[in-house]
Amino acid sequence: MCDATFTIGQRGSHFFQCPSKRETTRLPSKLMTFLSSSQLQQVHHIALGFQDSFLITWRDRAGLDRINSLGLPDELTDFLYTKNPQGQLIRNIPAIRCVVGPYNSSFFVHDSSAYLWMSIPDGLLQSLQSRIKNGSWIDKPRIVALGADDNFLLITEKNVAIWDLENYKTVSDMLEFARAQEHGIRDFQNIVLHSYRYGCYVAQSKTGALLYGNLPPHQVSGITSMAEPVMRDTERAREKERPARTSVQRRESDRESTQRRPSSLQERARIKREWSAHKQQFTAQSKGLKLSLSVSFGVGGLVGMLGGS
Repeated sequence: MCDATFTIGQRGSHFFQCPSKRETTRLPSKLMTFLSSSQLQQVHHIALGFQDSFLITWRDRAGLDRINSLGLPDELTDFLYTKNPQGQLIRNIPAIRCVVGPYNSSFFVHDSSAYLWMSIPDGLLQSLQSRIKNGSWIDKPRIVALGADDNFLLITEKNVAIWDLENYKTVSDMLEFARAQEHGIRDFQNIVLHSYRYGCYVAQSKTGALLYGNLPPHQVSGITSMAEPVMRDTERAREKERPARTSVQRRESDRESTQRRPSSLQERARIKREWSAHKQQFTAQSKGLKLSLSVSFGVGGLVGMLGGS
């Protein structure tokens, strides 16, 4: 699978990245400073929030993993920069993934072992809580997206999908169609919602195809320029995962793949045709109850804080 990052900020900014390409626009100046630093070797993850707020996790040329952020909620910042008694950051920095909701009023973050969320929609909160038993996950979240007006989606490691996407109908239709297929939900690698623009999303399949909808005009060229690199990087990653083959088998297989394999545009068009031909209307109504929850899973088990907001 291709490890790609797609994040869209409130002020028309975006950061799109896969192993072979990076595409950015209107990023906060302080974030641009980090990205242009001669000390930067690799960007692990970036999250863009309200106004000029951001999170970047990266590796420097000495091989040290680092975290930098600006303007994020205190609860999120405390989680990211938690240290042990020796003064060392305890998070698994390369594994940190963060989603920030509208106006930074909600977020979901994890580092694959510790999780924190706050002020998320009620339907998402209940779905996460129902997957915790005795302080441990029975089905971890795999994809979490926060959209405008408390819209959300959740896909778990067991490929259960729960969503309330009244303002993102195309994504809702895609999920409904995928759920009816044998491996449909499993095929989603990532889905990102624009927290300030109805119907705006970017979806990445595990085959490397990119789908998007209602992006601002100045961002369309950016996402289309990522299509071929993401497809190519996905193919390379899948090749590395395959068992070793003889050079003859590899050459024969490569020749066959070249003849049979559709281009990224053909693959994207095929998926859009399938989803468009099976559009169904689905709306999961939340109760509208605003709750906040902070939760962390670590050596000490579950620590929770629940209250009205």
